[in-house]
Amino acid sequence: MAKTASASGSKWQQNSGGASQSYLNGAMQTTKSQSGAAIAGKANWAAGVQAAISAGSYEKGLSASGDAGWKAGVTQKGATNYGTGVSASSSLSKYTTNSGKYDTARAAAASVARGPKGSPNNIARVSAVVTAERAVKNGK
Repeated sequence: MAKTASASGSKWQQNSGGASQSYLNGAMQTTKSQSGAAIAGKANWAAGVQAAISAGSYEKGLSASGDAGWKAGVTQKGATNYGTGVSASSSLSKYTTNSGKYDTARAAAASVARGPKGSPNNIARVSAVVTAERAVKNGK
């Protein structure tokens, strides 16, 4: 008799739940470049994304899970994993390095005088920052 989805799911959850060390070992012991393989697979990724868009998979997946599925994921795993990720030893360094690229762009508003709320000057300040941030992001 074939296993039911319920039986297979229970076995998967039981066995996979304790596989954290195997996951870590696999990542640490591989000689293959994860980023290199991902870069080499760019065309496959793009084709897959386009196929999913054409098939409506994006909408189907979001509709199947819905807001309730998203909130359940946040409640059951996201909230715990968020704190773990943020407090990891490399997180602060990554955050400050990546955010620091935009320090000069964020200061771009200083070159435009403040005005009353909603004034053209204030809109120009926002525009100066957004333009400078886009230039940093796009490497210009």
